Amino acid sequence: MMRILCLLVIAVFTVQLAIAYPKDKARALYKEGLVLKRSGKLDAALKFFHAAIIQDKNYTPAYLELGQIYALMENYRQSTYYYQQISKLDSTGNVTSPEDLQVLHDLGHVYYYEGNYKAAVVLWNRMLVLQPQNYFAMFMLGKSYIGSGELQKGEELCDRAVNN
Repeated sequence: MMRILCLLVIAVFTVQLAIAYPKDKARALYKEGLVLKRSGKLDAALKFFHAAIIQDKNYTPAYLELGQIYALMENYRQSTYYYQQISKLDSTGNVTSPEDLQVLHDLGHVYYYEGNYKAAVVLWNRMLVLQPQNYFAMFMLGKSYIGSGELQKGEELCDRAVNN
């Protein structure tokens, strides 16, 4: 009961904030989506993140959350779509922010879980170029190579990652 009351208070505050500061409406909707996501209400959270990008088509954090939620729901097509929207928003094509690294990481997982191992190899390789000491990315690259049929290469990378 207390949890529902807290969510209700947060929702009322969020709506008041959105009305008082129209420019911050996307951020307010995003924050409400985060509250719902954390409480396990993924379908409801999706609605708020979608509403946030309707308010501001360039609001990258909402796209990232949409990608993550759709991946959790194993809707990899939708997940991939929203992650790709983030890269379209970055006109430079450079990976510079933690958000960009998060997209590489998350999309690498999506490609791996949907069985698109060749695409996963590309992303995990990009991640290792940016972070050569990222042994998790190295391990996932190895698993992706194994999935794509390059067993020896994959096992060597997995062994190297585990031994560091």
